[in-house]
Amino acid sequence: MPGLEWREPIEGLEFGELFLGAITSTFFARGRFSGYGICFTDRRIIGFRMRRVALILKTPFVAAIGALYLVVILETLSGTALLALLLPLVLHLANWPITILTNRISENILSRKGLDPSKLLERRRDFEVRRSHIEELLMKSPGKGRNLLRSGGMGGYLKITLKDYRLRKIEIKIRGWNQHQRLRDLVINFSSREPKVRALEYP
Repeated sequence: MPGLEWREPIEGLEFGELFLGAITSTFFARGRFSGYGICFTDRRIIGFRMRRVALILKTPFVAAIGALYLVVILETLSGTALLALLLPLVLHLANWPITILTNRISENILSRKGLDPSKLLERRRDFEVRRSHIEELLMKSPGKGRNLLRSGGMGGYLKITLKDYRLRKIEIKIRGWNQHQRLRDLVINFSSREPKVRALEYP
């Protein structure tokens, strides 16, 4: 019939529940370690810790940097004066592009995991909150600038305040500007549906 659109059912959703979108990124974190995923439906917000995936993806690159450090230490101890002077410089020059390459590859792979909602919903859930239990959604955008400690901008966040004030706020840290914009679109889509949820944003 004209006007009707067939959608493949998504495993893990309730009957009649509408999937709004999901995003997974190494630029998200809940706690100390990076790597997090968030799924939005018209009824729920679901969070997934992805730090193990992020760590596994970064391991080969971290090992390469570690090997370079080991070479510097061994050459310094061997007393080769010229190499002892040059290797720290080489290490410093190599560390920056390797770090950037590591972050880009890890982000590219991890972000693809949000494209398959069925597989994402099979993962162990860090939290799951229903629309009716949410008091407020508060977002703060990360800065667009970069520095030596934070590649991808200064930190932003998404805070989920629950109606039961005995429960702690859920805070997801955001470092990347593009990732923040994608998450912001999902938050707007979720909060604007009936019954609406109050959503605020700090500049």
